[in-house]
Amino acid sequence: MRGIAARLGVSATALYQHFESKAKILREIRIYGAELMQTEVIEPAAAVASPPERLATVGRKYVEFARSHKWLYSVMMGHEPLDWSQHNADEIELLLRPLKTFQTWLHEGAEQGCWREGVDVEMASFKIWFSMHGLCTMLLTGRIAEGHPAFPSKNEQEFIDKYIASMVDCLVP
Repeated sequence: MRGIAARLGVSATALYQHFESKAKILREIRIYGAELMQTEVIEPAAAVASPPERLATVGRKYVEFARSHKWLYSVMMGHEPLDWSQHNADEIELLLRPLKTFQTWLHEGAEQGCWREGVDVEMASFKIWFSMHGLCTMLLTGRIAEGHPAFPSKNEQEFIDKYIASMVDCLVP
């Protein structure tokens, strides 16, 4: 709570004047993050017509989002689990919108014949989403960095681009 209060420039006591619990504060932060992810990640990628390039774009935008909003991303993805029972249907839809949109795009790609035969689109959507989360977590914690002794590339952005391209390549024929 002190960390959240410090981030907002108020005291922890002041937070409790507006929110009844830490869970309610985290809920609001995550909802804000989901809305921001929609505008900074999903909407720019939606403008890309080619399903494979759209997936690559969403991957790059996702990494950019995590890196430019490190604290917010950590609250959204790394803090204690969501208590879904505390969210109404509209909030759940909002929180799941990035994943659901991503799944829709994978289905559209399958309908257009962009993916290799036999791709389980539902499972692929989770594998890619989880993989991107793992990549972002490793980047944000310094476990993937140009100075790391096991880092496979001299250039971090080049590594990110190759990583995302290799994920998309797993889908295409």
